[in-house]
Amino acid sequence: MALWLYLHFPQLQLDSLYHHKDQQQPTIIVAGRGHSAVQLNSAAHAAGIRQGMGLGAAAATCSSLCVHEYDEEQTRQRLTELAQWLYLNTAEIHLSGTTGLLLKVSGMLTMYRDISEYWHTIQTRLQAQNVRYHFSLGYSPLAAQLLAEAKFDTLSEDRKQLEHRLGRLPVSALALPEKQHQGLLRVGIQSVQALFEIPMLELGKRFNTELVHYVGRLRGKLHHPVSFYQPPEVFERQLTLLYELENLDWVAKPLFKLLTQLEQFLKLRNKLTKSIQFTLLQRDCEPLRLEIGSAEGEYRADKWQGLCLLVLERTQLVAPLQGVALSVTDFCEPDELSSDLFSERCGTMTAAGLLAVLQAKLGEDAVQGIKPSADARPEFATMHCVPLTSQAQRLNEIECEPMLRPNLLLPQILPLQQSVTLIQGPERICTGWWDGHEVERDYFIAQDESKRWLWVFRDRQQRWYLHGVFS
Repeated sequence: MALWLYLHFPQLQLDSLYHHKDQQQPTIIVAGRGHSAVQLNSAAHAAGIRQGMGLGAAAATCSSLCVHEYDEEQTRQRLTELAQWLYLNTAEIHLSGTTGLLLKVSGMLTMYRDISEYWHTIQTRLQAQNVRYHFSLGYSPLAAQLLAEAKFDTLSEDRKQLEHRLGRLPVSALALPEKQHQGLLRVGIQSVQALFEIPMLELGKRFNTELVHYVGRLRGKLHHPVSFYQPPEVFERQLTLLYELENLDWVAKPLFKLLTQLEQFLKLRNKLTKSIQFTLLQRDCEPLRLEIGSAEGEYRADKWQGLCLLVLERTQLVAPLQGVALSVTDFCEPDELSSDLFSERCGTMTAAGLLAVLQAKLGEDAVQGIKPSADARPEFATMHCVPLTSQAQRLNEIECEPMLRPNLLLPQILPLQQSVTLIQGPERICTGWWDGHEVERDYFIAQDESKRWLWVFRDRQQRWYLHGVFS
């Protein structure tokens, strides 16, 4: 018989809210027509608020109470994130509603020494996600779920102990219609053990086949169909802020929390990413999406944090910030740059790293590469290109004889106003008649009295100009 592990997350939405550990405010999640408290943190409990308390009574009990409405979609998304996280250690995971994960343990024990080693791995994964949970093993999905929801929190494979603990539960703990609960109570069946003592045939006669099927699945005697989770290879996380922020200077810590999760996601898969999308969720406004890139690929949270903060320096909010989200859809393998691990220059910034910083600081359009252009005129001899285009690619695009040219061309051509000594030349450039920028010049390499090497030319009117400086 298969062994199952059920993880019950009673406060998943509350655990997903961002707050500073040292400044925890009393916070509750309310739901239903009466806005009753369904989730509350320890600060709210210490203030006297209890689960099921109405919003009015809770607000009267604690004046500094922070209230959030229950968001089923957000909770389901967070549960999916946890399933994706645990999928690295368990292949068969079922999402149970919005508060539970069912893990089929039997097939995974061949990879671990025993159940304790497997559970230690799962615990380590969950601790990194900072969520509260209850757990239990069981020899049927329903049994594991009921024991976890009853806070059994014991890693026991003993079938008799599990069945004994299950039998002590009240029938109200069973996921049955209210009418079914009342029917069982009317005939004196108040515990699960009392229900188990009734033969299945008699149970079918006294009640209905639905109850028989439920008890059969609970005891593992009937098959319980389960659909297993298949994770997409994307990273998507969202964080709701406890307070609305009007200043982006305060978004660094929640942002780093998301980036740390991304780092863990990438490290476990041995992947890098060259682009992340950071979304600012503003009150009553369209989300503000920021695309941030790194030319060489990166996984480290601190590196992405630095790039994000540079982008945020030139970003303005139009409304208070209520949450932040992070998504990554494209991944890449670590390339040959990783072979430089033990070189002396390992700690220096690469060209791609510098490019990422400049683009984050100035914007992608403000940072361009240059490459040769098939034009003899010095002003048009180069053109913009994608930064860090390989030299081989640039040379393949245009083949020409290497010419001696200055490193620095002046922004504007200047009349030559000092005496110089002509060293090399002339080199005649006569072209551009077809586009209205015709030139006819004789270029020389010259040296002035201070020994600077200059690039000068003479036009058809015999006037001399300074166009560039070698050194």
